[in-house]
Amino acid sequence: MTRASAEPFDKLPLQTVRSLRGIERDALRAWASRGSQSVIEVDLDRCTGKAEVLQAIARAFNLPSWFGMNLDALYDSLTDLPDTGMAAGYIVLLDRLLRVRNFDREQRAALLGVFRDVAETYAQRGVPFRVLYS
Repeated sequence: MTRASAEPFDKLPLQTVRSLRGIERDALRAWASRGSQSVIEVDLDRCTGKAEVLQAIARAFNLPSWFGMNLDALYDSLTDLPDTGMAAGYIVLLDRLLRVRNFDREQRAALLGVFRDVAETYAQRGVPFRVLYS
């Protein structure tokens, strides 16, 4: 990968929640690997609603079986990740989020709001946390 192609990733804020539009996934994975960033990919292709979206996120992050399957529990679980020393930072890919049936704009906004709150918590700890969705 040339330096020119790495620059767009270097310009991503350390804490961000945004569309994946314009970002090449393989190049992003390679860039993340070089920086010891953990890439968590959440495939939402078969999800048909909020419960399945939360289950897919729980699986991708390997959350404990007692995870409460609600947005408050998601925030609590995700903000515990830096304490485990799992990675130097995180890039979360919410694949096909915009296509989930029975998951309306309001529910999507609430979920992304949780990820924004998580990103703010990580910022206080100096841990990069980027969420990109398609």
